[in-house]
Amino acid sequence: MFGTKDKFTILVVDDSRTVRASINKVLRSSYDIIEAEDGEDAWEKLLEHQKVNMIISDIMMPKLDGYGLICRIRAATQPEIMNIPIVVITSSEDAITRERAHVCGANDFIVKPVSAADLIERTNFHTEAKLSGKQAPLDTSTFSEIESTVIETPDIYTTLEIIRGAKEGAVDAYALDLAIEVLPLLEYCNKANDIGLDKEIDKIKNAFKKYSI
Repeated sequence: MFGTKDKFTILVVDDSRTVRASINKVLRSSYDIIEAEDGEDAWEKLLEHQKVNMIISDIMMPKLDGYGLICRIRAATQPEIMNIPIVVITSSEDAITRERAHVCGANDFIVKPVSAADLIERTNFHTEAKLSGKQAPLDTSTFSEIESTVIETPDIYTTLEIIRGAKEGAVDAYALDLAIEVLPLLEYCNKANDIGLDKEIDKIKNAFKKYSI
């Protein structure tokens, strides 16, 4: 079994052995470290050991990338897997990568090269937040909900409800733009993890045709 009595367990996922070794070196004095070389490898380790307190993951990886791994974790039926805090580490600094990571369900986002102090601070925060019960439960009912700092009123969730006909109201052009941008990610997560949203995605696509922005 991974994890000692006095240490929490961190799963580090990166296709670079150098990056994994660097993170291991910084954290191993305080945490037990499990390493995985890609998303599929990480998923297998989660299913086998299910005693991981936090995940630190790269985005661009072979077999199963970071987005796919996060979506698969958030769609898991086991609460001990579904609610694991996930910190994404990537060399990409663009807003799209950051937004996609958060949409999939990442809790935090830091950019390579990561300073030792920043890595330790964020790891301490997310493990302590989860284990103390202070971390807010994750809502996996929809992948279309993004942090309120990104969305103007109405937010994407409300916009999609209006489009589906479940709610009445005017669709703000900016919110609809964001909903359209999120749709490819919803399709990606659905295909990568066989979530079963094909019919719903088709309905949303057809609804978009009614709107000209």
